[in-house]
Amino acid sequence: MKYFTIIGNHDAIDPNQLGIGAALTIFFKYQDEIDGVYIFTSPDKPHFSYKQTAEKTMRRMQAEKRGLPVSIIEMDIESPVDFDLVYKAMLDETQTVIEKNNIKDDPKIINITSGTPTMSTCWVLLQKSGLISNAKLVQSFETRFQQKYGKTCQEVDLDIDDFPEINTPSKEKRALNRVNRELKILKDEKSTSEIDDAIPKLIGKSKQIRDIKEQIIELIDRETHVLILGEPGTGKEVVAKSIWDVHRKDIDKEFIPFDCGQFDPNLIISELFGYEKGAFTGANQTKKGIVELADGKMLYLDEIGNIPIENQGVFLRFLQFGEWKRVGSTTPFNSNIQVVAATNKDIYDNTNFRADLKNRFHEVIKLPTLRERSGDIRLLTQYFLNKINKNVSFDRKVYEQLEKYSWPGNVRQLEMWVNRICRKYQNRQVTWTDIPDILKPNDQPNNAEYEFPELPFDANDFITKLRLHALEVADGNKAKADRLLGLKDGTMKQWMFQRDKKLKN
Repeated sequence: MKYFTIIGNHDAIDPNQLGIGAALTIFFKYQDEIDGVYIFTSPDKPHFSYKQTAEKTMRRMQAEKRGLPVSIIEMDIESPVDFDLVYKAMLDETQTVIEKNNIKDDPKIINITSGTPTMSTCWVLLQKSGLISNAKLVQSFETRFQQKYGKTCQEVDLDIDDFPEINTPSKEKRALNRVNRELKILKDEKSTSEIDDAIPKLIGKSKQIRDIKEQIIELIDRETHVLILGEPGTGKEVVAKSIWDVHRKDIDKEFIPFDCGQFDPNLIISELFGYEKGAFTGANQTKKGIVELADGKMLYLDEIGNIPIENQGVFLRFLQFGEWKRVGSTTPFNSNIQVVAATNKDIYDNTNFRADLKNRFHEVIKLPTLRERSGDIRLLTQYFLNKINKNVSFDRKVYEQLEKYSWPGNVRQLEMWVNRICRKYQNRQVTWTDIPDILKPNDQPNNAEYEFPELPFDANDFITKLRLHALEVADGNKAKADRLLGLKDGTMKQWMFQRDKKLKN
């Protein structure tokens, strides 16, 4: 009798655990009859190796029954809960095993407990359709139920009158279906590759990033006003530059950014729209604003949350009609400008934004945090390593640890971390044990209470380090550092001035 089983999370062999997983439980029940085992595995996860678990399971089986032939079959399944992917992989691999080993008519048992519910469903369909013929479905019980039921597992009988008939496709039909699926995969991969080639600076293959790339290509053009939302460091300017690359690079000579966070909030409107001579104290001559200078181009406005709410009406009119006036003038001007704006503030907070501001933008892009797309960390890290070009690489353990960290500073913090590592190491592969504790990212548990340092304690030194850390996360932008620390605008600038003055003395 042949034994088919998938390795699931609960099949790990741990000498300290009270019971064993379903794969071994069912094997022990039928081991006297079993003369061949086929163990199917899905790709390893960062915190669980299905292949290693399968190898340990195989060794345990062969220790119980010497000379038992056991085969491990690795299935390429990107998502263990995606029915289309799982069924295709299980169909292809089981049919290959059956045909290659000429075991179509041999009696078989199938473990339907291990793995995901999707995998269990696929086993049932393969057995009921006759694609795995002469097979019995077997389920295993958890240890706590084994005593209650008086058995470790049981055969599942689906030979019931009202069970729906499942038609078995011919071998030729299955081959044609397989070809069609492979063609679809190739087509999807080609489309994905073309999108990545069109937007090379927006790194990531997560669904969130894939959706944003498609949004940039399919829903945005040269006339579209776009609002980009996201935490500091998530890559808002990278998205803006990607929009410019795709839709504007061939007609605009340069990417034009304007950081509203770099100016006193009361001066932003005059910097944007310009002013007439004598409009206010210090206005000794007429000055053109960035809007006038950028006419006909794309203008990227970073941190629009710094525009005072009382001045946002002027900005709204400009967005909707392209109309604006210089400060101190009654003469209206019109400009044909594509506005791409960004903010890390809550767009629905009516203390920062007028309620109708976001409605003036044709498209809104919401950037995910890095912790929401930890699967992209490896790609981003490799991109930064190649960009720095110090011939540094990381082993698997480093990537596993990086994926565990929450990265509160998001992609910018990851890039700065890679830079720090490359300043220390060159021309070598870096392991996790190579990295000193001071350079290792480290999250406090969410429920951990803050531990106060022992007294006496230099509070001024702590505040200095905190402010410098905020500056580092904000990439040197003092206004952003103020916002990160919840300080009044200009606090960091004044503190740096006083600090530099003391150091010079």
